[in-house]
Amino acid sequence: MFYILDPAQFQQRALEDGATMEAFECVSKSLRRFPQADLGRQLFDLYDARVETAGGDTEARTCTINELNDLF
Repeated sequence: MFYILDPAQFQQRALEDGATMEAFECVSKSLRRFPQADLGRQLFDLYDARVETAGGDTEARTCTINELNDLF
């Protein structure tokens, strides 16, 4: 998941790639409200900190975050 800082830049890149955009005003508003971090990443970061504090280690970070996002 990623955060789009500049919706106009996103529009320009999409159009250069051959995309068609309808109602870009709505898209722009949605992109600006999109969270900077996804819930899976936030949950994993908390879990990872707890595990490391207890002397453990976590693996498969990206895979776990993706699976958590699928659950949300």
